[in-house]
Amino acid sequence: MSTSPSREELLQTIEDEACALEKEYHGCSRCVLIPIQKHLGLGNSQVALASTPLAGGIALTGDTCGALLGGLLAVGLAAADEDVENSQAFLDTMGSGFRFLRRFRKEFGATTCRDLQTARLGAYYSMAKPEEYEEFVKAGGYAVCSQLVGKASRLAAEFILELNDKGTVRAPLSI
Repeated sequence: MSTSPSREELLQTIEDEACALEKEYHGCSRCVLIPIQKHLGLGNSQVALASTPLAGGIALTGDTCGALLGGLLAVGLAAADEDVENSQAFLDTMGSGFRFLRRFRKEFGATTCRDLQTARLGAYYSMAKPEEYEEFVKAGGYAVCSQLVGKASRLAAEFILELNDKGTVRAPLSI
């Protein structure tokens, strides 16, 4: 009898932890990445630290969603090769990143923080502007974003597990 969790239990744990991290501590990019790293054994804590300024649509600009970027970082950790001269690994990883981005867009309807906020909150709030940040909080922005972060983390983990099933993950997973 196996003591390891089922795939569904693993994915739910990753989703729940990412959601809780975003609610409590914020930083969508790192909150997507940390549970994936923890449960799939990818990278180290320095990667999550480096992802921090990607939050809020890249350094609070509302551009590419930090949750998407955190997921792409996780895909890169799983699929890329440490050998920078391995051009096939580069191409494979870029293809994987492209497919993950398309999956994210299909799931959430957009890839920018600005568009995701507008669709879910009815407006875009620039977190770089203190008065708009206060409005974001009042509008329930962290409740909305934490759900998206949880789902994005699950989506990325599921994508990585699918790559692993196909034998295209270059990093060993701890599952």
